[in-house]
Amino acid sequence: MPFSDFGIFLGDVSLWEINHFTKDPMKAQRSVLKKIVRRNKNCELGKKLHLGDVKSIEDYQRIVPLSTYADYEPYVDRMINNKEDRIMFSGKNMRYCSSSGSVGKPKILPKGVNDLWKMQCIGFSVSVAVAAHWLKKHKGIRMPNQMGPLVLVLSGHKLDDNKQCNGAGQVPLTYLKPITKFFCTSPYSLLCPEHEELIDTSYLQLRFALENRNVTYLGSLVITLLTTMFDYLEENWEMLCDDIEKGIINPNIKCTPELRAKYSKMFKPNPSRAAELRKEFEKGFDTPIAPRIWPKLVWGYGMMGSSLQVYVEKLRKSIGDLPLHNMGYAAAEGFFAAPVELNVNDSVLLPHCIFFEFLPIEEGEDHARDDVKPLLMDQLEVGKDYELVVSNFSGLYRYKIEDVVHVTKMYNNTPRVELLYRQNLSMNVANEKTTTQMVEYSAAKTAEKAGVGFKGFSFYPDYSTKPPRYCMFVEPEVKVDEDTRRKMIEILDEELKGVNEKYFKYRRWGMLSEPEILILKEKSYWDYRESLRAKGVVLNQIKPVTVINSEERERFFFSHVETENSLTIDEYNKSKANV
Repeated sequence: MPFSDFGIFLGDVSLWEINHFTKDPMKAQRSVLKKIVRRNKNCELGKKLHLGDVKSIEDYQRIVPLSTYADYEPYVDRMINNKEDRIMFSGKNMRYCSSSGSVGKPKILPKGVNDLWKMQCIGFSVSVAVAAHWLKKHKGIRMPNQMGPLVLVLSGHKLDDNKQCNGAGQVPLTYLKPITKFFCTSPYSLLCPEHEELIDTSYLQLRFALENRNVTYLGSLVITLLTTMFDYLEENWEMLCDDIEKGIINPNIKCTPELRAKYSKMFKPNPSRAAELRKEFEKGFDTPIAPRIWPKLVWGYGMMGSSLQVYVEKLRKSIGDLPLHNMGYAAAEGFFAAPVELNVNDSVLLPHCIFFEFLPIEEGEDHARDDVKPLLMDQLEVGKDYELVVSNFSGLYRYKIEDVVHVTKMYNNTPRVELLYRQNLSMNVANEKTTTQMVEYSAAKTAEKAGVGFKGFSFYPDYSTKPPRYCMFVEPEVKVDEDTRRKMIEILDEELKGVNEKYFKYRRWGMLSEPEILILKEKSYWDYRESLRAKGVVLNQIKPVTVINSEERERFFFSHVETENSLTIDEYNKSKANV
């Protein structure tokens, strides 16, 4: 059986389960909760929460309080520092998952066998099966043997109890080391390097991928990494073609001596492929480059929820109408939902994997009220927003993950949801409650209407003016003069008024000033990414900086501003001088 067929088979099994359990989601939910309670009632935390007294969902909600990470952190610390086990749940802790670490302190959570198995089955194979069915239905073709670049880094780190810690999205692929050579252009040592900060992974991933004419897919954990790959390609195609022609690794790129020696043996002079690539690159990048250099390319995947749509649109300039799979909605707490179609932002909740509760959010609010009654899966309404509460098999009980989802439609009898925003990423300068989705949309429309592409952008709550204002840091793709910057400010202001009624009213009422836009120096976001990598942050855990919400980020982005005359800069410098 070809490897791709095996992946499709596994994916079809998971799709069958999704289809089956979503027909009667509450039956699946009762079963999941019963198993969680039965298995964990005798562990230390289970006894403290009186899980043994839980006989129904109603008992569970009455006996067990809602929780946050602060309730679990002491237990996690004991597991890591004292090597204690079976204190949060009765099973053996196999490894840890961390939050992205791109906002605040990373949250580290244990993972047992049950949760890991679900993450493995769904995370690895569902995308392949969905893509295979889509290609057959819409293109009338069979899924080709899979080969392509995985634009990611799987490197984790061991904690004090000698157990591995990775981001949730990395987990499925970390167990596939023996077979990655059958579907990935890069060697496993590049996917999981020991010293990732010492390696130019962008160069090396492209070096292996460009050499291979038979690429059939593009893969990443987060769609922004694919965008970054094509940005790098457009800026460095001449160097890459020269090196392919000569069969060398460029002496100026970062690479450890061990990997340079190892990879140098893999490359041979390939003047014909270099000429083929150079011919396409010389035509420019105004039309999608991916299908021109990889004629067998048929699909791609990566997390691309609504808050990342501006990056998906940018990626489309490189890949055209290539169908994309959203991979799903997952986090350190578990695998929550999976897309059953291509080219959609929403996913079907998985009632057989996690026990879900939902805190209704009133229109115009970004948090649920403290006294709100949690709802169950069969009580949700299409078009409404909810804060997610989850219980899993690995020691989380009624855990508020601070994610807000929007119910888009139903699949069988189960809601399809889209991650709307994470509560700690909202802009809220004057109680206007602008969500991440709103600022992403406003930034994208500003770029479009001003005719200036953005390599990156970040919002900053600016209290240097009275009243306060939004400040957007922008790294443009082309040089921006002062007249264009002023035009961008006017467009951004109107777009924010259009997406947020409170912003519109507060501007009219004088509660918010006109926004500011500060132009960043070239390669600022590249430098920011590299600064995090130098500190040991794994590449695919570096998310777009939507909001500048820490002193570390403030220092970095203000130090990279090109704009000279701005009260925001003057007041920031004064505040730091007075510290």
